[in-house]
Amino acid sequence: MAKILFAWELGGDYGHLSRLVPVACELVVRGHQCVFVVRDLTGAEVLLEPHHLAAFQAPVWLATVTNLPEPISYPEMLMRFGFLHARALTGMARAWRNLVDVIKPDLLLLDHAPTALLATRGLNIPRVNFGDGFCIPPASHPIPPFHWWQREDMARLVNSEQQALTVANDALRALNAPLMSNLGELMACDDSLFCTFAEFDHYPNRVAENYLGPIFSLGQKEDVTWPVSNGPKIFAYLKMGYAGLDTLLAALNSLQASVLVHAPGIPRNSVQQFTSEKMTFSIQPLNMDQVAASCDLALCHGGGGTTAALLLAGKPLILFPMHLEQAMTARRLIALGVAVSLAPQECAHLPQLMRKMLSDPTLTHAAQKFAVAHKNYCQRDTVRLAADRCEALLTTHAAH
Repeated sequence: MAKILFAWELGGDYGHLSRLVPVACELVVRGHQCVFVVRDLTGAEVLLEPHHLAAFQAPVWLATVTNLPEPISYPEMLMRFGFLHARALTGMARAWRNLVDVIKPDLLLLDHAPTALLATRGLNIPRVNFGDGFCIPPASHPIPPFHWWQREDMARLVNSEQQALTVANDALRALNAPLMSNLGELMACDDSLFCTFAEFDHYPNRVAENYLGPIFSLGQKEDVTWPVSNGPKIFAYLKMGYAGLDTLLAALNSLQASVLVHAPGIPRNSVQQFTSEKMTFSIQPLNMDQVAASCDLALCHGGGGTTAALLLAGKPLILFPMHLEQAMTARRLIALGVAVSLAPQECAHLPQLMRKMLSDPTLTHAAQKFAVAHKNYCQRDTVRLAADRCEALLTTHAAH
């Protein structure tokens, strides 16, 4: 039996744990022990505890870095999480090493965990870089810009990467770990598991990778109950903090449709205000297989698992990106012809847009075409393959 440490450091919501937990459960069935070190213990309580998976708090960056422009690349994003402050980054990296020393894993599986990647560099433990295209940027030099659809200042890209690299190498020196010649080396692991489709990769010009496919739901979470109402079934996964949230909810409530909203953390008064015979709320995570199979149209912010579940069922999307990763996803899905995107100030136009989408089958046909192209995709096969790759690394490492 091997002990496997699952690390998640950056990002929010259910997406990271939703794709990690099925792999961990498969490895447990095979006789291994899985331990989680996670950014958000609230999500861990919801998704890990039912499977009796132990969880620890990850060392995370708590300070707010000010006076920086909006990031245009992965290195500039890292600057907001310690890669501008050598001593603070060293402290976080040392904390990751302390956790590794205490847990004593035989394998590390890292999902959007750049500081953990830095901290474990040079250790005699096999490592798997795990996640979607955003979590594992291309290891080129320089790392490509986020906004691949527009021209960026190349001198700024190179300079920013050099600054982050200098700080990272200062931390590596303090840890007596191998230095990096460029920041792309941060991604170097014994294996990389891209849990996404090539069409969803946030970096469309990446050199071909072995895309395993997304992991987003395997039947867990709450069953779906739609309001009893005439009209199409519309699903909305919306988040607190979105600038147009109340406008969106009012627009949905004005439709002659059966509307099911998943909005974790939404205030009770908002739920009471907008709940009606034709519109209900679910605070708990829903079974996305059931949602995708039964809805006619979906609204979300562009999370990888949600979009994958809906498009595999051939359902068109209206996207409301909240941050850069979701904006990159929206660009890819719009290019596929399966989605449209709205800014917060455009939310008042939602009823007209939805009526147009429901009457014009163009996006639905594109979504159905995508579903047909991936009709043989099976999440359980992806989970088993990910577990196989982990076990192969354990076997190879033991042999050496």
